Amino acid sequence: MAWFSHYTSPRFIFRKYATGQDRDLSQSFDEQEKPLMGEEGGVAVHFGANNTSKRVSKMLTSYLSIIARLTILSLFLATLGISITRLLELNWDPPPPATRSKPAFISKPATTSKPEITSEYRIMVKPCGSTPGEATARGCHFDVISFCWLPDECYDAELSQEFDNENQLEWFLDPNRTEPLSHDEIMTGKYTGLYVNWEYHVRHCTAMWKKMHRAIMGDLGNRAIDGYIGSYEHTEHCEQMLIGGRDVAFDTINTRIRVKYPDCGI
Repeated sequence: MAWFSHYTSPRFIFRKYATGQDRDLSQSFDEQEKPLMGEEGGVAVHFGANNTSKRVSKMLTSYLSIIARLTILSLFLATLGISITRLLELNWDPPPPATRSKPAFISKPATTSKPEITSEYRIMVKPCGSTPGEATARGCHFDVISFCWLPDECYDAELSQEFDNENQLEWFLDPNRTEPLSHDEIMTGKYTGLYVNWEYHVRHCTAMWKKMHRAIMGDLGNRAIDGYIGSYEHTEHCEQMLIGGRDVAFDTINTRIRVKYPDCGI
């Protein structure tokens, strides 16, 4: 309070009245004569500064308390946010992976006339028997490309006719070409172990690859493949022959061809 803001020592009061000075007691302590701390009996205490320090101390304590509360609140909110995030992660079901649709062949027309080949399709074992008579009786065809007796499911009539028309084919009973056979004799499928030239062998390999490709495409040939050209060993054989025989003249007689009765459906 104002009346207690300054404390004047008795010595100061004595000096005041001893000297006759008429000082205004309402003046601040700084404007009056201040006794030295070194003077005997002199005591001077500034109560206003002490009160200010206490107020500052209380304010600092209040601020620190607020800061502490805000810190605790921030930690609580952060912990709560982490917990909610983890709960959402546990309950979140990821979407199923996107499935790629198979690209359609632009140049391939849609076909519905031929049945689809399914996993239930069974291989036809020896469908043409084992002799020309059995094959003929069962309605099989003799394929001039591969010298195989084949049922309708594995016989590509269009490709076989194309091969027969575009090539000047020759067949011989001996490697010296002294005993040739006619086309009609060959198509009976009764003659086996015949001699043919290198060109026949090369065109046989390329035609067999065309037949497999046509079967895969489906709309050009039958989808079923016979067990002879469906064998991977046959593909390896053709590869070796084509690479190893690059310098062989087409007219060279170096190949024998035999009649076969393969399975159908590979």
